[in-house]
Amino acid sequence: MLALIAIAVAVTAFSLDGGLERARLDASGREIAAALRHTRTVALMDRRPQWFTLDLNAHRFASPGRAPRDLPVGTSLRATSAAEDASRPGLARIRFFPDGSSTGGHIELARRQREVRIDVDWLTGAVAMSESGEQGRGSRK
Repeated sequence: MLALIAIAVAVTAFSLDGGLERARLDASGREIAAALRHTRTVALMDRRPQWFTLDLNAHRFASPGRAPRDLPVGTSLRATSAAEDASRPGLARIRFFPDGSSTGGHIELARRQREVRIDVDWLTGAVAMSESGEQGRGSRK
């Protein structure tokens, strides 16, 4: 009986930890998607190009007029963006233009068996987030 209780507690703790990891990764993805949308809005309103910046080495991102935000430790990052917008290695930038379009690109955050991807369409500047991994393979947000 005691062994069954110990097993149940261990399984529950493992499930909760995985759920917390999943929630942190999803929250980080949503924050980046919101910052990208904010950057696009600023470009539209100010009628001049604006840049979203992702520092892959420092695990930090920034959008115009907002303080840089750190990503959780242990999150792996990959990004694809226009090479001409990167001023140094390890820096990815996505530029949004006054008409709403962008240089396009995508950002991938991963932790354990889970991944979140944020895509920016070059033609429309639209931002879409998708996730894959243990429970959530291929779903879109």
